[in-house]
Amino acid sequence: MKFILVALGLIACLLAWQHLRYLDARRGAAQDRQSVLHSTSSLHVITFLEAEKGRELIPDISRLTQAIKNDGKGKLIYAGQAGFTVASSRLEPAQWNAVILTEYPSRDAYESASQGSDYRDALSVFSQSYSHGMQRNPLLNLALPQALLALRLADIAKGNLGAAPLEALPKPAEPSAEYEMLSERSAALRSLAAVNSEAVVIFNLSQPGNSAQQAANTGYGIQMLTRMAALAHGPIHIGSAVRLEGDVDFEQVAIVYYPGADYFADLMGSRFFQGIIGDKQLGDTLAVPTVPILSQL
Repeated sequence: MKFILVALGLIACLLAWQHLRYLDARRGAAQDRQSVLHSTSSLHVITFLEAEKGRELIPDISRLTQAIKNDGKGKLIYAGQAGFTVASSRLEPAQWNAVILTEYPSRDAYESASQGSDYRDALSVFSQSYSHGMQRNPLLNLALPQALLALRLADIAKGNLGAAPLEALPKPAEPSAEYEMLSERSAALRSLAAVNSEAVVIFNLSQPGNSAQQAANTGYGIQMLTRMAALAHGPIHIGSAVRLEGDVDFEQVAIVYYPGADYFADLMGSRFFQGIIGDKQLGDTLAVPTVPILSQL
């Protein structure tokens, strides 16, 4: 009996340690202000912003977030400056420059707040904006770090005591459009390290593909999550997508934290990532990597 109690105590300590270190990364590096628990009726709103050419981004985002705070209905969870856009095939083309995440008590509260004059005036200075909702289960999200811990323990049991170093993909002998695009995206990410070098937070809206694509995507996901678990980063928000404007539906939302722009650029250009990215097969996606700027607003 004593042995069982000691074992349970050790497990509880391990689970608490895992929770606290991920919470510390979210609060510190990722500058994410999500409450651990919230009402299941809460609506999270992801707003993508494209800046007018020649305007300064931070003051315009600061004005928008201040309008959200002043209204009192929404809680600002995250704000980030974007590096590049992996565009949806079904949305109007845009190169998003920033993303904000806001929590509202309900959809009605969001729709009321989004019609406020201060909010609309602040939003009008951007050349384009697009908002999509997320229904986020607090208990499921609370379990994310523990799921990563289980993956980590399973990987250790296989003899993998750490994540393998990233090996850079060699430059192709012949010009390649794919390699040029990869280089451009890597450069865009590295430039964001001057804004914030501690974290990259990627917003992913996705529509699953057919059964064969979903099976391939699962293989990609397991390999990525196993590496994330070894390096103590990974998903910080997952949920069901909720259409708020337009006629484009997505099914899932995943918001994922990585330890820095340089790390993610190295990851994208590595043999490991390029060896598995072909298995990431979705029906459609909108993906935007950002670095946190909440502290600058």
